[in-house]
Amino acid sequence: MGNFKNGVAALIAAGALTVAGATFAQYASELGKLAPEALKGAERPQPAQLKQIAPDLYFFWNDGSSNAMFMVTDEGVMVVDTQQHPADARRLLGLIRKVTDKPIKWVVVTHAHGDHFLGSPVFKAEGATIVSQRDTRAMMNKYYKDEVQRRQAYFKRHKLDPGELQMVLPDVTFDSRFTIHLGGRTAELIHLGPGQNPGDTLIHFPHARTLFLGGPYSRRNWSNYSFTPSVENWIALLRKAAAFDVDTFIGGHGDVSVRADLLEYAQMHEDFLKAVAAGIAEGKTRDDLAASIKMEQYSHFRNYHRLRGWVYALHHLLTTGKPMAPL
Repeated sequence: MGNFKNGVAALIAAGALTVAGATFAQYASELGKLAPEALKGAERPQPAQLKQIAPDLYFFWNDGSSNAMFMVTDEGVMVVDTQQHPADARRLLGLIRKVTDKPIKWVVVTHAHGDHFLGSPVFKAEGATIVSQRDTRAMMNKYYKDEVQRRQAYFKRHKLDPGELQMVLPDVTFDSRFTIHLGGRTAELIHLGPGQNPGDTLIHFPHARTLFLGGPYSRRNWSNYSFTPSVENWIALLRKAAAFDVDTFIGGHGDVSVRADLLEYAQMHEDFLKAVAAGIAEGKTRDDLAASIKMEQYSHFRNYHRLRGWVYALHHLLTTGKPMAPL
């Protein structure tokens, strides 16, 4: 029992699991114990900065939390993802207000991780209509308490009040495609099936030749494998996205990217999947795999220090057919 408790504490410190109610029982115990050395080596984030991608399109690279975008038109503003806390959202809103005083018309939530939607109350108060893919809304609803819980270290580190948080679910949902027409501009919301998460949404800005990928892509970052129902589809989604006729690719984390970055990311997932699947076929246990799989060619990617937890999550998926955190 002592080892189990120590393992859970290590996972919480690594940000690799949630700890609320039935969800904790569902998959926290499955992740097992992270070796203490796996918690070392986290890279210091770059200072947050706003980048203008096109005359009317802005990218907020928040390396210490999560990315966001906004499109400015004569009719109003569309925001993509709302940050990790209402205070973060207010900072984002302040940046928008330095560019325009037009009303916030639309907010898109790309996926159901709390660092991308817990700031939504701020934009809801501005009168925005919030939209997501239907599975994203379902995941937000199911895992809201867990997402809040696993952000506690971030809130404490930045002296943010968790009491400000409140559940704000999307007003509008869609299945595969949804088009927003605003001020003579078009933003195409596209669901190509699950990637990192059920409900993953891409946003295509044709006029700016830009694609925002949200959950499925984070430039040179290892991603959490606890939510994906299919790494194969995740890889296929990335390669389909790389085939879009655009010049600029932006993920939920990491800086502005080009096509080669996206393809490198897809290859990382494929290499990792093959390594874990091969080990399972050889009869290796989860802990054997966690000890032997190093993926050193991707050791320069952020969150590499959490690799052991991702091995556990992928082992669970491949041996049970279900993600640790199912829809």
